[in-house]
Amino acid sequence: MTAPTPEQPPHISPGAARLSAALHARAERATLPRATVMEAFTTALPGAARSDNCRTALATLLEELSDAGVLRLPHGQVGKWDAGRPALPEHIRLPAVTPPKAAPAARRSYRPELDWAHTARLTTAHHEVVALINRWFRDTSNRLELRAPISLRERSYEIFQDEKRLDALISGALFAPGRLTLEQLGTYREPPPLAFRQLGDGDTLLVAENSDTYATLRDLLAPNPGRTRAVAFGSGRAFEASIETAKEIRGIQRILYYGDLDAEGLSIPARASVTATQIGLPPVEPATALYDLLLSHTPTPGQPPSEERAHTLAAWLAPTQRQETHDVLMSGRRIAQEATNRNQLAGDTTWLP
Repeated sequence: MTAPTPEQPPHISPGAARLSAALHARAERATLPRATVMEAFTTALPGAARSDNCRTALATLLEELSDAGVLRLPHGQVGKWDAGRPALPEHIRLPAVTPPKAAPAARRSYRPELDWAHTARLTTAHHEVVALINRWFRDTSNRLELRAPISLRERSYEIFQDEKRLDALISGALFAPGRLTLEQLGTYREPPPLAFRQLGDGDTLLVAENSDTYATLRDLLAPNPGRTRAVAFGSGRAFEASIETAKEIRGIQRILYYGDLDAEGLSIPARASVTATQIGLPPVEPATALYDLLLSHTPTPGQPPSEERAHTLAAWLAPTQRQETHDVLMSGRRIAQEATNRNQLAGDTTWLP
């Protein structure tokens, strides 16, 4: 299978898209050292880079981009990863990158919004995209009503006659910091709605990965919600983007998440936390008491991750739960959140937020 190019990525979280764009803008060579990776991370996601769990955030995004084929992480241990937990690679590789030759600026005339394109190291394909965007800037320069914000796919169709083109481009070099922005194009990513039920006047949003557990938590908390203002249905990976709409729930000071104990169930809240931190929401934290109950159940067969990924996944949890979770993952097992069913949670109040 051919690795996807920066212009044809699979579905990735908003934070991963921004990091990918920043990395590709710095890719004079296919291999990037850790210092360049850190610089890209700090520039693309300053909120996440300043957070207390910045190392876990970066490791999570690098694993996501590796899974998507956007980059390659080094294999093995000696000299290729640092000694921190979770470990960070000493270098990464962008397999689709061929160092571009800067095109002569004299051949092209760009609008002021695209001045950076005269000196940026862009491929011919990049310049073809920029030419279409340049035409849009030109045609709308005296008709500002045409730049009134519309959704990403609507603007993409207007510029490219392809509603998904901008979805692909925003994780590439053209949207790196200091280059194109969605604001310039009068557009925005419309996050999927977050389904939730408001229960009380507390300060906590409790999110469940799966629908049955969401319904159980909603019903059990309804008579006495305590600190819980609302219970939400994360709907798997949709939560990585729908977390943005949590800003519509007033009074939220704490976001707790409860999901499956497996690679996907642990990576989803870690990725969503990057987005939350970046847009001014509280970080997404584990619902620790619920995970304590979940860890009391017998694991079932799953897929073992690599050693380093297991450390990255477990790092999102409370320190007291990391080693046991790491052991479960490395044994090729998992625990579905449905193991803590309605009957157990109704008879045990230790999990209440």
